[in-house]
Amino acid sequence: MNARELIEKHAAAFAAGDWDAVQEHWHPDAVLVSPSGQWPAREMRAIMADLARDYTDVTIEVSDAFASADGERIAIEWTYASTRRRDGARSSADDAIIVDLRDGLIVRWREYFDLSTSVEFGEVPPAADKRLAAG
Repeated sequence: MNARELIEKHAAAFAAGDWDAVQEHWHPDAVLVSPSGQWPAREMRAIMADLARDYTDVTIEVSDAFASADGERIAIEWTYASTRRRDGARSSADDAIIVDLRDGLIVRWREYFDLSTSVEFGEVPPAADKRLAAG
């Protein structure tokens, strides 16, 4: 599977809230790093459940994805949009993502976006918030 196919599959599964399909591509020890924190893969199911509960109409449009020459790193640009359920606020954020792979699985996902363009600005999913509070 090439970089674009992997990311398109991942984006579709994430937008659908299908963590089982998302998790197929993640190493058990993987970590996601984003402007809102750092999350081990083992905690992502709870965070995904919070997001599915609080947001709807998630769309992800992949504009570019390519792999390094050795195939161990993928660079991605995509636009993530969602609607907050409690008030219908919709936002869209352009993301730049660097993914590190080991044996074809994601071991580190570093996501960069401007939180001020996102409906989630200032908000953290409860499962993630508990982790942040614990230190």
